[in-house]
Amino acid sequence: MDRTLNGARREGTEFQNRVRVFDTTLRDGEQTPGIQLLPEKKLKIALALEDAGCDIIEAGFPVSGDNEKEAVRLIAREVSNAEVAVLCRPIPSEIDLCEDVLSKCSHPRLHLWIATSPIHMKHKLNMTPLKVMEKAIGAIHYAAGKFETVQFSSEDATRSNIDFLNGMMREAVRSGAHVVNLADTVGCALPEHVALMVREVRGAVKDRVPVGIHCHNDLGLATSNTISAIRAGARQMDVTVTGVGERAGNASLEQIAVALDFHSKHLKVRTGMDLSKLGGLCDLVISEMKIRTATCQPLIGMNSFRHESGIHIHGMLNNPMTYEVVDPKDLGMEKGQYVLGKHSGKAAVGHFLARKGLELSEEELTRLTDFVKENSLVNGSISNEDELLRLAQEKGIFPKQKVGDLKGVGGEMKDEGGERNAA
Repeated sequence: MDRTLNGARREGTEFQNRVRVFDTTLRDGEQTPGIQLLPEKKLKIALALEDAGCDIIEAGFPVSGDNEKEAVRLIAREVSNAEVAVLCRPIPSEIDLCEDVLSKCSHPRLHLWIATSPIHMKHKLNMTPLKVMEKAIGAIHYAAGKFETVQFSSEDATRSNIDFLNGMMREAVRSGAHVVNLADTVGCALPEHVALMVREVRGAVKDRVPVGIHCHNDLGLATSNTISAIRAGARQMDVTVTGVGERAGNASLEQIAVALDFHSKHLKVRTGMDLSKLGGLCDLVISEMKIRTATCQPLIGMNSFRHESGIHIHGMLNNPMTYEVVDPKDLGMEKGQYVLGKHSGKAAVGHFLARKGLELSEEELTRLTDFVKENSLVNGSISNEDELLRLAQEKGIFPKQKVGDLKGVGGEMKDEGGERNAA
């Protein structure tokens, strides 16, 4: 399949139904305070991003320093299937620099950007809207023909005047931009706001080029805002692995990829992501960037696929779909885990024993379950069978070998049937 933007434009259905993944882990993600990656580490992540199916990899901001230029050159040489993008201000000399560092790239993309909101134009750029327009359009004209793809992004688009934004994007396309992108730079927008903005800009450019979306997570809305934009017709999404990025981070690649897959029948869009590579990709970024994930962070937090509640485990033992929308093994992650604690019931305790080929009478099982609850208040949860057996023996309870065929009893959370995808 032709994964280039030009290929997407040639195929009408592809343009309508395919959402292209623009990963900015190595640029916006690396701007997280405290994170610095050597070129070799950036390359390692870039190759994993390509392997997982990302369409565009934003390798860095070359003008920021020699280390960044070296990293971009390295990635540009080694990545062959995905596009490699670099961020660039609308300055001719910087455009020339970007052309140079991408000279060995199979599919180079220039990512030009400028702020378009009144607060940014006045207090950061110290420029009038007309001057901002002239600077941006002049840069796009200058860059046209130098790169396979020229992308133009509006910084702080969600706080921009919609008429000015529409005019800017219209002129950007006329000047040679192949993609226009809208940034919720401070993560302040609501999903309906983002959707309206996308529809407005699509109308302004008459769908001649894809409209992309770039969401930050300051209010915890980056995932929902990105999906809302896609529902409104955005066909490129900016993401980072684990949602890493400045302040509260960016839209999370793994969350959105799984959400789009789960709701694919409803949304009628698809990405080129290989979901089975997401677990390894997240582990790699976490390791190389030395970041910590929240305990309850969706999909990758320690508790994302752990269960303690008796009701939940009882349901999971019958069918994992009762409390998990995706099998962690389908994401290349370890299988889920049951733990025993204050909220556990007899089914869970019995299951732990059965995994050792042991059983108790109903009366003894009730007693042991009560001891598990009491023990958790002092010593915390029990995560394996040996811990449970030690507690049982301390309390004078001795499980017996289970009689009969033990085939099928095991530690995995097996799906007993049915699709996880939403209808």
